[in-house]
Amino acid sequence: MSIHVDAIKLLSPADYLVIENEHKLLEKFLHDLRDACVCSNQDALPDCSRCDHEKQTSCQGRLPSFLYYVIDLAADHFNHEEAIMLSRPHVTEDNEYFRVHKLAHAEIMQKLYDLVDECFASNSESNTAEIYIRFYEKLSNIFEEHDRSFDDPFILSTET
Repeated sequence: MSIHVDAIKLLSPADYLVIENEHKLLEKFLHDLRDACVCSNQDALPDCSRCDHEKQTSCQGRLPSFLYYVIDLAADHFNHEEAIMLSRPHVTEDNEYFRVHKLAHAEIMQKLYDLVDECFASNSESNTAEIYIRFYEKLSNIFEEHDRSFDDPFILSTET
């Protein structure tokens, strides 16, 4: 992730601030998601049976908020990122790299919706801690792959 952090610093100060703040929100979201369920934040296998009924209900009840909040965060971030890309003098909506990058954003959004559906479907079959763990791992992988494949090369290309 250090390459991504260095690459972000090459943006204009205003663009840097927008992206940096949104990345902090996404990082905080992932941290909060990882720690949301006490049982999912343990070295041992997740076991919700160690929690009382109220704690289990609380974890289950918070899950939809996490699921939908990340969709809002990602959508806002992708919109800002695309606007920043289009503000570059050599980038238009017809630009091949822009179209591929925008398509990647759409694919991520679809993955997020699919992940939400998967989590809701799993909620009756799995224990909640396992759902939190899988959701966290899949989200982390999706965002890291996008950074490596698209964001870092774009940001590095803005260097003058």
